[in-house]
Amino acid sequence: MNEFLLIRLGSRHQERVHWLVWSVTQQAVISSGQLDNAAQLSELTERAGHRPVYVLVPGCDVIFRELTLPGRLNAQTMRALPFMLEDEIASDVEQLHITVLAHQGQQVNIAAVEQTQMQQWLSWLADAGLTAQQLLPDVLALPQPEGEQWSLLQLGDQWLIRQSAWQGSVVDNDLFSAWMTCHQPYPALHSYTPPPAEPPAEWIVSLCELPMQLLAEQVPVQRIDLLQGAFRRVSTWKKQWLRWRLPAVLTGLLLLLFMANQGMEYVQLRQQQQQLQQQMTALYRQLFPEEKRIVNPRAQLKQHLQGLQQAPLTDSFLSQLALLAPLLHKTPEIELQQLRFEADKQEFRLQISAKDFGMLDKFRNQANTTFATEMTNMQDQGGRVSGMLIIRSKS
Repeated sequence: MNEFLLIRLGSRHQERVHWLVWSVTQQAVISSGQLDNAAQLSELTERAGHRPVYVLVPGCDVIFRELTLPGRLNAQTMRALPFMLEDEIASDVEQLHITVLAHQGQQVNIAAVEQTQMQQWLSWLADAGLTAQQLLPDVLALPQPEGEQWSLLQLGDQWLIRQSAWQGSVVDNDLFSAWMTCHQPYPALHSYTPPPAEPPAEWIVSLCELPMQLLAEQVPVQRIDLLQGAFRRVSTWKKQWLRWRLPAVLTGLLLLLFMANQGMEYVQLRQQQQQLQQQMTALYRQLFPEEKRIVNPRAQLKQHLQGLQQAPLTDSFLSQLALLAPLLHKTPEIELQQLRFEADKQEFRLQISAKDFGMLDKFRNQANTTFATEMTNMQDQGGRVSGMLIIRSKS
């Protein structure tokens, strides 16, 4: 962080706004000024540019308290913090935004701001196109007082007073003397701007060049940030993620469904392939029962076909099979149980079955018109008859 824009907002929209652009590396003011009201914050958009924006809010709108917890600080005691202020303030404690400034053991220092006030400040910035990198009470940006001292700074028509590490006040100029009278005996007062005409106590004065410069010098070392909980600053990528989260989730679900569907189709095709492989193997065993080793029935069958094609076409396996196939197709009442080709004898052996012997005899007579046939091993098995039909070429 080489440079940043520091803005000090008012309590109300019509109050004056102070601003300053500070160079950390050069320890110098680049530019500074005042705006008449929060409506003019848009004039700072160009000055902000790519610089981070730090925002100070009036300490008079912040309740500073040190509380003693019933136990150690955790999520449950955090929820109870507003109700521990219930007897001290008139505001609705459920509408308070609580920020823990520091804690040690059961002691916790907190800053409480009404949620509506927080929303107003952030809406003023948002309307001007500005995003706060950090939002902290102005009085805690003053130099931390030593011992029993108070640090004071006059900014416009108000006095900023830091009374301790986690305590501060903002007082209007015309009420300053009366407010100080209520805090006697006076502590040592260390002021960074000239004291009033009639100072109520002894002052130590260390004049700064610009009030906002003094605050800007302290901001980089401050870890206090009111942008916690519901007001936590969301990074740009998180904003984009929140905007596109639903489309991304839906796209992911569609992609998941597509991949699942593709996986199911692959499994089904794999199963079909295995079934076809089993059927091809079973058919190959029927055609060539003498072969015991079957690795690739498709390739092995192709080898057989190539060997058969070298024989004369009239006596080949293919030529006889081409004549036999139409006969089987025309007679659906005949069930082919086994088909085997004896290459050395050039004959087919068909194990067939039908409802009765008449159908078997009818099929044999049809085959006789094309082949020389012989029927053997006729059997009657549970209402169906079967037999072995041997057919050979007549030539």
